[in-house]
Amino acid sequence: MKVLILAAGYGTRLYPLTQKIAKSLIPINKKPIINFLTDKIIRLQKQFPIEHIKVVVNNKFYKDFLKWAKGIGLDAGILNDGSNTNEDRLGAIKDMSFGIGGQKDDWLILGGDNVFDDDLEGFVKFALDKKPFPVIGLYDIKDLKDASKFGVVKLNSDKQIVEFQEKPAHPASTLVASCVYFLPQESLSFLEEYLKSQSRVDQAGNYIAWLASQTKVFGYALKGNWLDIGHRDSLKIAEKMFKQNP
Repeated sequence: MKVLILAAGYGTRLYPLTQKIAKSLIPINKKPIINFLTDKIIRLQKQFPIEHIKVVVNNKFYKDFLKWAKGIGLDAGILNDGSNTNEDRLGAIKDMSFGIGGQKDDWLILGGDNVFDDDLEGFVKFALDKKPFPVIGLYDIKDLKDASKFGVVKLNSDKQIVEFQEKPAHPASTLVASCVYFLPQESLSFLEEYLKSQSRVDQAGNYIAWLASQTKVFGYALKGNWLDIGHRDSLKIAEKMFKQNP
């Protein structure tokens, strides 16, 4: 299994802060956001055969990530997607394809701006059990009004996604999609098929919604807190929510 962290976005909703620092490198209680993920990966390596970790970044902050990678205690390859501005970004789905690079393996894909408590051990076990089908991490936001701000998922009794709604006015559930994906090697051909036939390549949720219409996709509810770092207020919330986290 390989791990890919998506960290090439420009975080425009956090301007002017993210004009000088990559969103994934913003500190929460003196700890870069991306480190919440790499700490989990280090622990996962003790239970699962993780062969390689890649981080896709943009050209603007490439050197910053090279410097960051030297101090995390993890052998991570930093991949430059070549973009320099929000206007010429590849988009999350193309970055996924770029990071995978045709390597036929099982991939754990994580959004570099996800902050959550779950250690991902249960998620990976569940995902391996569901092979050859993809699995995405979900969070029960427990409020329909709040759910309408996210991609909403409805599951059947087998935990298979039967409906995916993007920011719906009337959510079908309170389960929202996080950027935590397990794409087994058997499913990777769908990614290239999507890129050839679809034009919406910026948000990974668009791909997951399409994927669920092409094959079985399962959902796993992450435990504990989860927060989408999308604006300045969310950073303040994160400082309080994850204060006690290692």
